[in-house]
Amino acid sequence: MTTLPAFAGDVRVWFAQLESYFAANNVSEQMQLHILFSAFPTFLTPVVKDLITDTPLNTTYDSIKQEVLLRTSVSAEKRFEMLVHDEHLGDRRPTELLRRMRELAEDVPPDSTLIKQLFFSRLPAQVKAILAPMIAYSISIVAASTDKVMDFVRGPSTAAIPQQQAEVPMGPAADRNVTQEATSVAILTAIERLTREMSKLNMSRPHSP
Repeated sequence: MTTLPAFAGDVRVWFAQLESYFAANNVSEQMQLHILFSAFPTFLTPVVKDLITDTPLNTTYDSIKQEVLLRTSVSAEKRFEMLVHDEHLGDRRPTELLRRMRELAEDVPPDSTLIKQLFFSRLPAQVKAILAPMIAYSISIVAASTDKVMDFVRGPSTAAIPQQQAEVPMGPAADRNVTQEATSVAILTAIERLTREMSKLNMSRPHSP
């Protein structure tokens, strides 16, 4: 038999993995409930204590699952509040931010105008300027391109700075100039690559007469 799935922080994902375990091992419906009670993660113990110690009659795996999901779910209002006010790019990659936004807006179409506007609003100004020509594209395509742009903007390589400049002792003002120059080079390189990608996308899209 395969090993029971470990809890990684997402209740819905854990239940999905547990059900895959049941299917792979041909676990009967009666045994599913016993395995569920024995496998509950420590995180969920306070939430399900009464369900385990005082199990109602005719309880099934599905009924316990629905009750646990109900007790651990965040309300739609709270999710929307988190989406609008709490989710920022920070150190995450843009595709990770988009994935989180879609999780919070589970009742909203994944390519909705709301998601696209919120995603763009979380990007640095210079990155939004670079991506402005892609506003009509799918947000998934935009996010993937944003990852590449952010790689340049966040971490311009010192290789972009001429070697002879790097070896000359410089003061704080000169350091700032070189850093700005390196950032500019990185942004221009990102624009060039993004332009090439957009050209390829335009060529691959069907054109109407």
